Amino acid sequence: MELLSHLKISFYNPVSLSYQGGGERWIIEVAKRLSARGHHVTVLTTLWSPSGQNNVNTVFEDIDILETRYVRFFRGFAVPSALDLSLLIRTFNESDVVYFYVYPPNELLAWTLKHKIRTPLVGGFHTFLAPDRFFLHHIYKPFFKKALRAFDGLHVLNRHIASLMKDWGYTNIYFVPNGVDTYLFQLGKGNSSFFNVLYAGRLTEDKGADVLLDIIHYVNEKLRIRNIKFTICGFGPFQRLAEDIAGEYENVEYLGFVPREDLPNIYGNANLFLIPSKTEGMPLRLLEAQSCGLPAVGSNIPGISDVVINGKTGLLVDAGNVCAFAEAIKRYYLLWCDSPGHYFELNKAIRKHIVNNYDWNSVIDKIEKMLTKHTSP
Repeated sequence: MELLSHLKISFYNPVSLSYQGGGERWIIEVAKRLSARGHHVTVLTTLWSPSGQNNVNTVFEDIDILETRYVRFFRGFAVPSALDLSLLIRTFNESDVVYFYVYPPNELLAWTLKHKIRTPLVGGFHTFLAPDRFFLHHIYKPFFKKALRAFDGLHVLNRHIASLMKDWGYTNIYFVPNGVDTYLFQLGKGNSSFFNVLYAGRLTEDKGADVLLDIIHYVNEKLRIRNIKFTICGFGPFQRLAEDIAGEYENVEYLGFVPREDLPNIYGNANLFLIPSKTEGMPLRLLEAQSCGLPAVGSNIPGISDVVINGKTGLLVDAGNVCAFAEAIKRYYLLWCDSPGHYFELNKAIRKHIVNNYDWNSVIDKIEKMLTKHTSP
């Protein structure tokens, strides 16, 4: 899509790009593509990483990367140090538009500094409050809702959050889903003698790492299907338990952190993608796996249910229902055993759905249009 002029676009994320979570991957993909279209892109982050370690050194041509010191309170994400707020304000005011990650409590920062910022702010929701699950989220919710007035536009990744924003009285909402590089993530082989179930993501409670371990125990101890293999990729608080379960069962392999360049091969050797998350925005790993043709068994929650067509491109079950997850895995295993030709046709249909709806080339057009609409006059 050709635009009449090139823009100065800034992205703000309180998480270091070296962390390489889904939100960081989103910035990397979008920034590269907008830069390739002639826009001047600046990415400003803090040095904070939720894992306490940096996994990847991120270097880009034609993209300015700025990092600030940070302060982190007892809960929530980091915020820039007061010592570096002048850098943040100056960077924002030198831009035509700013994309601002709404990671609590950073929306309070936007609200507090709004009178100093002349540039339009588009708030991006790559995670969200869960007031029904966490008491502190419930207490914080009124402050969160009010702080969103600081933003000129609100970008959401799934329909549930879009609907919630409308219920809160906001109208400047843009539903633009996550994207995937369908050229990089191609239809896989998946032709091994065992049925490979893949988990790829952070090993945290919100991603359902505890449920994942229970599913593995259930399949091995209750269903006793030894021809099913589990491959686990990722790191986080449940990493030690993942290592332990890989030592307990021969059909479990824990690979730890996997660089992005190795992921296409990992997906290509899998037969099924498992995503037992308890909360999601729109999971990039799910899109990558399905771009490679993998059916998914996932929690029936917003974000996952936006991508997976239940009964067609995967199966959705109640979050945390270990038995239902295991039975869904068994269902795909039996189809793979009894009708490999049918299974391959399913793989192709799943990939076609992702290519038609989530390819980055079409998604970036919508993001570019959204940012252009909110540029400074």
